Amino acid sequence: MRMEITVELQRTLKDHGVYANEVCDRCGRVLGPVRFTRAGDSGAWCTRQCRDGVDAYVPGTCWNCGASLAGLRRGTRFCSDTCRKRENRKSRTNGISRDEQLKTLGLQVRVEVLPAMAHPAFCDAPGTLPSHLLGGTE
Repeated sequence: MRMEITVELQRTLKDHGVYANEVCDRCGRVLGPVRFTRAGDSGAWCTRQCRDGVDAYVPGTCWNCGASLAGLRRGTRFCSDTCRKRENRKSRTNGISRDEQLKTLGLQVRVEVLPAMAHPAFCDAPGTLPSHLLGGTE
């Protein structure tokens, strides 16, 4: 949603030498020639922080720790392999086991262990089971 300035306010601003048509969608500052936009969104903001929030990425810094990337190759996102791997571990959710996922949902995983004698497949000596479990009658 674009926030445009009213005609009366535009006239007042022109009297002071300011030619503007829009204000920031978040804070209401008058937008000059530089504005921050997002692809597919009609909004316009005065700063990256207004558009993305306080935790916005600052160009020229490491995506993980925020250290300066001065002196490194252009387009570099991380200051070291350690930061790259740490960030990769943060974003990976496949490593969590199914039991851990259920625990985070507040569900308890219940495992029941049957005694070895309860099933013929786990019995070493078939004669130790009652005959009704082996298919016979007593």
